[in-house]
Amino acid sequence: MSSNAKLAKEWFYSAENDYQYAILGLKEEHIYPPAAFLLQQVVEKILKGMLVLKEIEPPMIHDLQKLLKMVIKLFPDFQIFEKECLLLNSFYIESRYPPDILNYTKVQILIAFKAAERFRNFFQEKVVIGEEEKEE
Repeated sequence: MSSNAKLAKEWFYSAENDYQYAILGLKEEHIYPPAAFLLQQVVEKILKGMLVLKEIEPPMIHDLQKLLKMVIKLFPDFQIFEKECLLLNSFYIESRYPPDILNYTKVQILIAFKAAERFRNFFQEKVVIGEEEKEE
């Protein structure tokens, strides 16, 4: 496995950890803002990992729409996630820093969760990392 594939796997592993923590966050109302932030991070880390996989240094940005545009050039099937990236972008700063921390409803968080989950699942179906991934 190439060093790029190894680094990409680290991005994907980190995204999966964030996804699992977001699931835990959905169970507790008082931690919806951090869960919302983690959902944005799931998609950001997958997008950056996909760039690394194709030997492109990911830019130091957090804008999912800009990252998605870069990824679409390499993986055109991901163009279907423009709306999800727009939605999840809104959870990056607002959910982390006062006075912008919003009181999200469970419905808002579930919508964000479904968007991140759809992206994650599509990624897992479409992107193969190295030959040993096929054997597992």
